[in-house]
Amino acid sequence: METLGEDLLLLAIKPDGRLGSTSLQYALAGSELVRLASRRRVDVVKDRIVVLDPRPTGDPNLDVALSGIAAKSRPPGAKAWVGAPRRGIIKIYQEQAEARGVVRADRRPGFLGLGTVTRWAVADVGRLADVRSRLDTIAYSAGPVDSAQAALGGLVYAAGLHKVLYPGRAGKAAQDRLKTVARKKGDTAPIRSAVEGAIRASTDSAVHAATDAATAAAIQASVDAATAAAIQASVDAAVSASIDASASHSGHSSGGGAGHH
Repeated sequence: METLGEDLLLLAIKPDGRLGSTSLQYALAGSELVRLASRRRVDVVKDRIVVLDPRPTGDPNLDVALSGIAAKSRPPGAKAWVGAPRRGIIKIYQEQAEARGVVRADRRPGFLGLGTVTRWAVADVGRLADVRSRLDTIAYSAGPVDSAQAALGGLVYAAGLHKVLYPGRAGKAAQDRLKTVARKKGDTAPIRSAVEGAIRASTDSAVHAATDAATAAAIQASVDAATAAAIQASVDAAVSASIDASASHSGHSSGGGAGHH
C-alpha cells in the first residue's frame, strides 16, 4: 500500500504518453489519506479526518498532507479534503517517479514553439506489470477484498481508469467489479461499536486474569478493524469527490485542485 499513489500514476499513463484520467488528482489525494489511515496516523470518524499522530512520517507527500490536516481548526471532512487536492499534485508525483527512474519524460517544444509539451512513458515495465497483475486479480475476482485491494480497485474507479484499462463490452464485467469494490458503502458505526466493545472486553478480561497475549490479540483485532474502516471511508471520499467534480466540470482536466493542504 505504500506505493499506492505511484501505482495509480503508472496505470494512468496511456501508450501515447498522455494521462487517461481527468480525476487523477482526487485519486492521488485519496491515496494519501488511505496511507495515513493504514499507518494509524489519522482516522475517519463520521466523514471527518481526525489526526491520531501528527509526527512526521518520513514520506514527503504524507508529511505535507498530515501537517495540512493537523493545521485545520477542526477536523476537515474527508470528501471535502480529497476534493481539493494540493496544487500540482499530479506533477509532483510525476517528477518524483521520474527522479526514481520509474517513468521517463519526453519534453519537446509545443505548437509553433510555444511552451513545452510533455509526454510520459513507463520506464520500469516490471513495476507496471506487477501493478496491473494486482489490479487484474481484483477486477476478475468475486467476493470480498482486503483493505489493500479495496484501496487500489476503488481509487482506480475514482480516477475513471476502469473504463480505460478495461475498455468496451469485453471489459464490462471488470468495470462493474471495480465499481462494486469502490462503492462498497460500509456503515462504519457497527464496526466502531465492535471495536469499542472488543477493547472494553479485552480490558475486562485482563482485569479478570486473561492472559496478556489474549488481550494484545483482541486490541490488535480492534485496531485492524478500525484501520480497515478508515481506509474504506478514504476510498469513499475519493470516489464521491471524483463523481462530484465530473458532474460539475464535465470534460475539464486539471493538474491539481485549488489546494488546501
